[in-house]
Amino acid sequence: MNDFYSPFRDYSKRYQLYQHLTDSETLGTTAIDFVEFGVSKGLSFKWWVNHNTNPDSKFYGFDTFEGLPEKWGQFEKGSMTAAIPQVDDSRHEFIKGLFQETLPGFLSSGKLQNPKLKIIHLDADLFSSTLFALTSLHPFLKKNNILIFDEFNVPTHEFKAFMDYVDSYYVKYEVLAAVNNYFQVAIRII
Repeated sequence: MNDFYSPFRDYSKRYQLYQHLTDSETLGTTAIDFVEFGVSKGLSFKWWVNHNTNPDSKFYGFDTFEGLPEKWGQFEKGSMTAAIPQVDDSRHEFIKGLFQETLPGFLSSGKLQNPKLKIIHLDADLFSSTLFALTSLHPFLKKNNILIFDEFNVPTHEFKAFMDYVDSYYVKYEVLAAVNNYFQVAIRII
């Protein structure tokens, strides 16, 4: 799936990307660990919870819920503040705080030490946050796990973090889908 070239960005196309992944990878019924970095209002998080029916799936959402920890483009530090979303599903858990403070403890808890397929949704926007998440998750990422980026075509942030990560860890990958001129991208680790 690739809609290149699109003259205008349509943010709702990300749901088409999610649906394409769900259909092509049978993610609607597969047991997954879904981990999202940058939950904000929880729109994409809720989409995945609602579109995966496997009772063994788990959904983890990381966010400060106090806005960006640093300036990002035109967005000032503190922009994008949101309340913790209400999700009526016992398979989910939100982890509030900076990734650098909350992710190490979460990873040491062993919640991702299982053979389930990992879907990692990176909507952290910032280079520092995205790189920290990717490098911290590296020991848990295996062949066929899927990374989804929400601002991939921002060259000095999510894209740069991904390229630094794959170059540093010699990660091989393939692009599965892209919308909005590679703004949202799904990548499989191979």
